[in-house]
Amino acid sequence: MNMSPRGQEQNQQMRTKAIAKITGAALEVFAEYGYYGATMKHIMQVSGLSKGLVYHYFPSKEKIFFHLVESALEISKNAWTEALNISGTAWQKIEKLSEILFKISFTNESSLYFLIMVQATTQGKGIPGLMEYMTEGGAHFDLLPPLIRTAQKAGDAVPGDPVILSTTYLALFQGYTLCLFQDKDIVKKITPATFTDVLRNRG
Repeated sequence: MNMSPRGQEQNQQMRTKAIAKITGAALEVFAEYGYYGATMKHIMQVSGLSKGLVYHYFPSKEKIFFHLVESALEISKNAWTEALNISGTAWQKIEKLSEILFKISFTNESSLYFLIMVQATTQGKGIPGLMEYMTEGGAHFDLLPPLIRTAQKAGDAVPGDPVILSTTYLALFQGYTLCLFQDKDIVKKITPATFTDVLRNRG
């Protein structure tokens, strides 16, 4: 018997809700215990869902982690697309990027996704296909050095190797995100300009 459209819609809503609960729980558990310390049992406990339901959607810890990496890269890609598609100079796009990354980096859930990416880079080599996926999914990061180079030609960005400057800029976001878990008040002390100024030509 075919399911009615209403039944299909209800099933989809249940699926979406369950995956959201599992994802939220996994973010908390991986953030607290790291990839190797996290367990499916703990994720189930935090999610409040049954073992059967969790395993129905994610048959292993690796699958959940991979899903989180996918989500993190999607959030990042959307942020970069929004910033780089505005009309304006290269420097104005860099300023917009700082504003958007600042916003998504220092909210609770988004900052946890930053941790997931750090763990994926440092602990994910044992997950088949993950490193290759991260390389492909993170292609938008390669758009920053050419943008910096254009801003340098206009005299807005500091002289130097655009690749090194891009790495420094992104590392600053990662570093402050990690600091957030030790000092939540750090957000009150920084602004988007904190990051943009790394690239600003003061000459």
